[in-house]
Amino acid sequence: MAVPPKPVAHGDRHACPYLILSLATLVTLAAAAPWIARSAIAVLSVDATTPIEWVPATFPPRLAYDRFTAEFESGDVIVASWPGCTLGSPAIDRFLAVATGSTAPCDAAGRPWFEGIATGQTALARLTEPPLALDRALALERLRGVLIGPDGVTTCLVIPFTRAGLADRRNAVAWIRDVLLKTATPQEADLHLAGPVIDNVAVDAASTGSLNTFGGPAAALILALTWWSLRSFRYALLVFILALACVGLSFTFIHAWGDRMNPVLIVMPLLVLTLGVSGGIHLVNYLVDAHEHGPRRGIARRAIRVGWLPCALSAGTTAVGLFSLLVSELEPIRVFGFHAALGVLTTLAILFLVLPGIFERWPIRRRIERKEAAAQADAPLATQVTRRAGLIVVLAGFAMFCAGAGVPRIRTSVAIDTLFTRESRVIRDYAWLEQAIGPLVPVEVVLRFTPESSVRPAERLDLVREVGDVVGTLPGVTGVLSAATFLPDEPAGSGIRAAARKAIVARKLEQGLAGLVDMRIVREVAGEQLWRVTARTSALSGLDYGEFLEEVRRRVDPLIAAHDGAARGLTGEYTGVMPLVNAIQKTLLHDLFSSFLSACLVITGVMMAAERGVGAGLVAMIPNVFPMILLFGLLGWTRLPLDIGSVMTASIALGMAVDGTFHFLTFFRRGSAIAPESGAATDGQRAAAVQSAFRHSAAALAESAIVCGLGILVFAGSSFAPSRRFAWMLSLLVAAALVGDLVVLPALLASPLGRFFRSASRSRP
Repeated sequence: MAVPPKPVAHGDRHACPYLILSLATLVTLAAAAPWIARSAIAVLSVDATTPIEWVPATFPPRLAYDRFTAEFESGDVIVASWPGCTLGSPAIDRFLAVATGSTAPCDAAGRPWFEGIATGQTALARLTEPPLALDRALALERLRGVLIGPDGVTTCLVIPFTRAGLADRRNAVAWIRDVLLKTATPQEADLHLAGPVIDNVAVDAASTGSLNTFGGPAAALILALTWWSLRSFRYALLVFILALACVGLSFTFIHAWGDRMNPVLIVMPLLVLTLGVSGGIHLVNYLVDAHEHGPRRGIARRAIRVGWLPCALSAGTTAVGLFSLLVSELEPIRVFGFHAALGVLTTLAILFLVLPGIFERWPIRRRIERKEAAAQADAPLATQVTRRAGLIVVLAGFAMFCAGAGVPRIRTSVAIDTLFTRESRVIRDYAWLEQAIGPLVPVEVVLRFTPESSVRPAERLDLVREVGDVVGTLPGVTGVLSAATFLPDEPAGSGIRAAARKAIVARKLEQGLAGLVDMRIVREVAGEQLWRVTARTSALSGLDYGEFLEEVRRRVDPLIAAHDGAARGLTGEYTGVMPLVNAIQKTLLHDLFSSFLSACLVITGVMMAAERGVGAGLVAMIPNVFPMILLFGLLGWTRLPLDIGSVMTASIALGMAVDGTFHFLTFFRRGSAIAPESGAATDGQRAAAVQSAFRHSAAALAESAIVCGLGILVFAGSSFAPSRRFAWMLSLLVAAALVGDLVVLPALLASPLGRFFRSASRSRP
């Protein structure tokens, strides 16, 4: 007589292959933990790339800027001053004695950090000493607003950085601050530093500081909310640790590929962590569902059979969207797209390797009981959505239409005063320096004379004066520095005396050219003579440096043409470090928008393939773009400026919205499999399928959104504006994505548009 098989009891210690695989994966991750930690520390301890390094050397604005820095000097400078930094101050001489000569700081290879430090004191001496020998009052007037303040006494240090200094800018800035506190002013609050290098260091410090300050609380909140969702601290901790391990593996990939951190890549850990936790909650939901529909043995196999496709599709489409960023010519976007995609795929693999086997051995009883209660709680919402499907679709379409009309009105900003609050140290330093000295942002015009140029030196000086006069009248310009600043004015009038005075000025010009070359105002390069005109603008005026540079070009080009520039070997070039950074950041924003649209197209194609129909794929994409159109459209109507962090939220929210859509559609197809093989599914059958999908997925969708949205919202307390905007925008997008997945999508499926999904629902055997 055959003995019936013994049922598998809840406490049976049967070791299934999935459990062995789970334990082996956990042991491997534990063994690799020290290596992963070292890689993460190595990546985070290196200075992030500067904006200039984001673009290839062939980027036209960078070509112009690199040429300028090679021929004149670096635009990457620090401007330093303090109360008591006046002409003749011994503190200036003490700093110069330490920062130049044999004591100058260098990198490990012996390359100096700084070159050609300028002060108002040294510039004034050059103007008043032979061969120029200008009157002191006239010299002070010409340097006012450039190197000397409006009071005629306060001055500053202008410290240009070499490439070696930029590569180690964090230590270089710390060295400057430390030396000035020892040689100039003992009070930290009295020392004011500004300039492009300070901007980079401040952004690096603020972004990493925001991550360090709020990363721990955000992680703790995500862990607590995951515990609330799964009703098991052990599983919450397991899912959280697995997601955290995937973040560490992402840093390992960055280290292995030799890439460096950048302001875009700083959001990658948060993306991988939130998608990992969300994926863990969804996978546990499939495991709970498998537990409900069969014996304990085989839970892992049944859950994987049902859940692998939606999980793979959601992670895969998100990864494909991120991989689409590789087409950008900007390094930060390419690096972010590549490593974030690897992180998402790694998270998918790790979750499937670990959770099924562990759950089959130790299922979550309270989660199973809670799911039944949640299904009952979700029933009224499901009923209301299916009953009012048509109205919801119309209202959602109307809202998207109205909001979408505001998308073309979106305004972007990359100005320094939009990155920090008015109370921040970097903005206060800018404000103090611009009040004490003058505007700090240089915009450069270079007049290039070929060796064959027929333009005489005196005429060249006249043209420089004309350019300075024209540029000086532009809004936002309060100071112009050029060769005309350091040379006597051309005598007016005619006659013998005027001719004699002009001859004297011409001789002084010839004698003074050598001094102007030393001061990097005029340069001789490969037989060409280059004359530089520098306009000073405010860093806090909200000026669009790209548009300003084009306006300079429009004003100066006619002057060059009036001197028959092309025929006489004369050309003009226009550049500046802030116009270059402005061009790079605008390109970055443009590429992010373009990449988001590309990701939408790619994901739409995947959705069409997954739902086996063009119409079904297009309808399924509506709830995915619903959050982005709604929020970005409203921002367009309100004209609130978007920065890089704000735009980054679109790609992340799209990935999370697609994740929810695939999971809801999976249970919708399972619920609609009751449809007959012939004839179209009725409205009632689709409504029943929607309610079935609600019962099985709504709780997991809502809980994953709450976990991710509230966890991210912690960063809204940051003083760093991009982190703050990123947090509240992404949290709003997550909430809107939940509305899209649990209100708009079910309404679409229950409406006549749901007929597009009939072949997909019927194709299931």
